[in-house]
Amino acid sequence: MRRTILALALLFSAVAVPVSSQAQESVSDSSKIAQLAEDQYNQLRRLVWLEESHQRMAADLEKLQASSDELSAQVQETLARLAQSESAINATLESFQQKFDEQNQTIADVQEVLGSKMNQMLTYLGLGIVVALVLMFFVARQAAANAVEKHQANWNAFQEHLFKSK
Repeated sequence: MRRTILALALLFSAVAVPVSSQAQESVSDSSKIAQLAEDQYNQLRRLVWLEESHQRMAADLEKLQASSDELSAQVQETLARLAQSESAINATLESFQQKFDEQNQTIADVQEVLGSKMNQMLTYLGLGIVVALVLMFFVARQAAANAVEKHQANWNAFQEHLFKSK
């Protein structure tokens, strides 16, 4: 029972507010409500602006992501082309190296052949000079022998002429 009385007393005290104060509270409440409504409207506008900004940023982010993906694909493609170019250059350099080695071998072979031909020519030239010297020696000896014989014959003819003329 005590509880019931206490509950009724509280109810009375809550309802027993003077009317004039209730009217003032109602004006101040309505201005607060208007202020709250305006704040809510401002917050709603700000929320809309933030959502639009978020959407723009999300679109920009998507564009950047697409651009980044495209750039990554181009980089990968460029790297693949570079790898192909490098392998082609390496193959070309290897073929040049092989041709250069073959050319060096050919030059070495030609030098060897020319060296042997030169040695052969020098040998023939030396033999030719020796044969020419021997031949000149025999010719000179023959000419000297003929000259001595002729000189002897002339000397004998001179002496004979001297003996006859005396």
